[in-house]
Amino acid sequence: MREELMKKVLKTVLAFGLVASLLSGCSQSAKQPEGQTYQAGTYTGISENGKGGKLALTMEFSDQAIISAKVTEHHETPNISDAPLEQIPQQIVDQPSLNIDVISGATITSDAILEAAADAVRQAGGDVEQLKQAANNTQKSEEVIDLTTDLVIVGAGAAGMAAAVSAADEGADSVIVFEKQANIGGNAIVSGGFIENLGLPEELKADNDAGYEARVLNALEEGPQSEEEAAVWDQFTAEVEAWKATDRTKVFDSPLWMAIEGVRTDGGNLEDYLYFAQTLQEFDDWIEEMGVEWEKAHGIVGYSWPRWTSVKNFYSGEGYFHYFEKNIEENQYPIDIYTSTPVTELLVDEEGAVTGVHAVSADGTQYNVKARQGVLLATGGFAGNGKMLVEYNELWEGMTEDVLSTNTAGATGDGIVMAQKLGAAVDQMEAEMMFPMADIKTGSTEAIVGASASCLMVNQEGQRFTNETGTRWDISAAIFEQTGDQAYIISSSNNSGIQDGKTQGGTDVENMLKNGELYMADTLEELAAQINMDPQALQATVKAYNEMTKTHEDSQFGRTTFEPNSEIAEGPYYAYPCVPAAHITIGGLVVDYDTMQVVKESGEAIPYLFAAGEVLAGECGIDGSFAQGKALAKQIVHNVVKRDLN
Repeated sequence: MREELMKKVLKTVLAFGLVASLLSGCSQSAKQPEGQTYQAGTYTGISENGKGGKLALTMEFSDQAIISAKVTEHHETPNISDAPLEQIPQQIVDQPSLNIDVISGATITSDAILEAAADAVRQAGGDVEQLKQAANNTQKSEEVIDLTTDLVIVGAGAAGMAAAVSAADEGADSVIVFEKQANIGGNAIVSGGFIENLGLPEELKADNDAGYEARVLNALEEGPQSEEEAAVWDQFTAEVEAWKATDRTKVFDSPLWMAIEGVRTDGGNLEDYLYFAQTLQEFDDWIEEMGVEWEKAHGIVGYSWPRWTSVKNFYSGEGYFHYFEKNIEENQYPIDIYTSTPVTELLVDEEGAVTGVHAVSADGTQYNVKARQGVLLATGGFAGNGKMLVEYNELWEGMTEDVLSTNTAGATGDGIVMAQKLGAAVDQMEAEMMFPMADIKTGSTEAIVGASASCLMVNQEGQRFTNETGTRWDISAAIFEQTGDQAYIISSSNNSGIQDGKTQGGTDVENMLKNGELYMADTLEELAAQINMDPQALQATVKAYNEMTKTHEDSQFGRTTFEPNSEIAEGPYYAYPCVPAAHITIGGLVVDYDTMQVVKESGEAIPYLFAAGEVLAGECGIDGSFAQGKALAKQIVHNVVKRDLN
């Protein structure tokens, strides 16, 4: 089961709010706002505006003071919400004030706690407006700390944490990681947590069906489509023939098939796909050695071939970081992680080589860090930065700066912007991928009920309008052509993905039903009524769809993939309303792939500035970020000469 993920190892700088609360002493010694009185007692304030909906804060008052405050109910995202849930209630008591700084990366949760606190104060007869105006007495640090390390990593997400652990694993003497949010994990924490794995044991491989088999056999019959494919076709043929000699109960897969399918679907270079498959499998095997257990493989939205798996017993992407931290602790690796401490500047010498970084903690402490082997940018993309999305957008008509995003608040393109100040080149910035099945209120992917590879998608009129297993680009574009720019995923008890009252991503289903983020009924007629849809149209669409799951023939949109349990069977039935939300920015920094150093428009490398993951042009997805971070750190440790920067 889920264990507490955010145990800090070695030297981790906590968000300044917790530090301040520890230094401020007990609540009874805090100076109370003049004239503020309460009706002594215990009151529970409510906010319906948390990331996960309802949040309750229970506060105890004397007639003149706030004695205690504690969140007693919430449905927030684990790890991301940990810091505000712990720190903000204590700050309210210690200040005492409702003029509290929000926690970086958890603004929605922070605001909900303050809203619930205002409700409790109001119930107690206190003056809410006075507390909102009360001074925030947290003292900022003026300390400046100078450090020297082998490698500085900017960003503690998939690429950054994989790089940190890999560097230590390969013998680095010291690694420093800076993360601007209050938790590690980056976007991987709120992703589906799925990565491609070609090395799963047989029992965890996806079950074969006629659709999957036909795709492989058709590709074999078509023969090589390029000189690259021709060079490996004998090997591919042998692999398929060996699989055909088995009982075929499990889907066929191999690095070659992954590469061939990738090139034919998305274009590109076969050699690059094979290299990706190799480095990805190295990462899968590496983290498996840390104790990871995998879920059974399946397809995901936009990538229907069922080779995707996730860490067992953890929601979304949090499991990877649990095992990273466990590995750091068990091996006593020399990794220092500074959270709530954004890097604000890349430091360079007179020749333009990057020598380190300047960072500023939320508590005011400044860090000047020299990096003997360089700085690795792992800050991700900019899908959480509406202004930057609009600036570069060329694909999505009508996009505005308030566009929903599946990303964390930290995905604002900081690494790209800092590198551009040094003259770094960028590419593909207009290639902004939307995720077509995001929550209509929050943009979250954790709330998804059902999945495109095994469920049905309809518009407001109850009609199918696209191939549910198509690319994210195609599905998103199709949704934007529908009434209200939204769609519904229709599922039933057998394929909703709901277990123990939670979605596959860990979102509370009861709360979703209350907030209009999900609809449930015992019959399709009742479900249609709830979402103002023609019940006869929905029933007819479901009937036709169920027939397709048996024949694998889709005359409308050409869908061929129907996973086991794709049929809309017995109730309860679910309708999950969804919209496209900014998900992945394909654009980013340009690097020399031989050295992974960031380059300028001229092609000249910026010495000792490296980059991995979604901060790069053309890179996307947590699996690639994990694999690239691990591989690059190994390369730096063994191939980059340490400089004397003193």
